[in-house]
Amino acid sequence: MQKLKGEEVLLSLIDVLISSLDELYSLKDYKRNHFIEGEKTAYVECLEMIQRWEFAEERGLNYNIETRYPLS
Repeated sequence: MQKLKGEEVLLSLIDVLISSLDELYSLKDYKRNHFIEGEKTAYVECLEMIQRWEFAEERGLNYNIETRYPLS
């Protein structure tokens, strides 16, 4: 496995988290499931932590994550 720089890892992680959230929020025919709700919460919290990175805004995390991916 190729070693990556920290910024490359963060950018890859952002892509995976957003892709996973988009997939979860696109599910229309699922019964309210604690596991899925837990996944959403964990992914949103991870993105919110990454937003504290000094370059997060210029790398695309320049929005309110819970507005785009509401937790309810």
